[in-house]
Amino acid sequence: MTNNNKVFQKGYWEKNRKRRMPWHPVIEAFVCPKIDLIKSTLSFSEDTKVLDVGCGNGFFGYYFSKFCDVTELDYSRYMLSRNPCNSLVQGSALSLPFKNDTFDIVFCSDLLHHIKHPIIALREMKRVSKKFVILSEPNRNNPFMLLFSMIIREEHGTVKFSLRYMKGLVQLCGLKIIASCTMGSIVPNKTPLLLLKWFQKIDWRTPFGFTNVVISHKWKGTGHFVFYHRYSQELMVNPSRSA
Repeated sequence: MTNNNKVFQKGYWEKNRKRRMPWHPVIEAFVCPKIDLIKSTLSFSEDTKVLDVGCGNGFFGYYFSKFCDVTELDYSRYMLSRNPCNSLVQGSALSLPFKNDTFDIVFCSDLLHHIKHPIIALREMKRVSKKFVILSEPNRNNPFMLLFSMIIREEHGTVKFSLRYMKGLVQLCGLKIIASCTMGSIVPNKTPLLLLKWFQKIDWRTPFGFTNVVISHKWKGTGHFVFYHRYSQELMVNPSRSA
């Protein structure tokens, strides 16, 4: 991200004060299906350490905090002031202020399309994660999202964010994809509350959904990896692959 773009994006989020709070019914309807997808793929406990990169005012962190230990990181001091979670850190996704392998899971939603070189941020997420990296970004193949990204300057980066592009980023970073999908008919700050129940009826997985989700695993140098599924805690070994 160039200095000019960094200042521009920071200024936008510092003054963007029309965001709903995490407990708003529309936010709950937007977040919970994605949380359910993640929980159906990975196992959690109260001790599971999650880093929420680009957390904003806590859309996802608020719900993660109900079942695990979440740390919220954002570049915007104002957004953090509106975040109800306990552990808040101001910092850049391009240089995360944590040691290697600090968190079990690193999660990032609706941030990478704002960054000129998202691979840099993704490598940082991989560095501080012990096991998993999860990405959730707008789907450019949704006609409304594509139009929105072409009109709103701050959202121009969405134009390249197809599911295929996201999976390519993850693989380029040396992460192993274990689940991915396109889903959702709800936009957190735009969907009218009065129409929420109607949007929920069509809130299914579809190539034209509003959001792409990719769940990936961090491979170790030996080619061994641990895959924690809700239904299994067994160690799976694949010696034929390398990092």
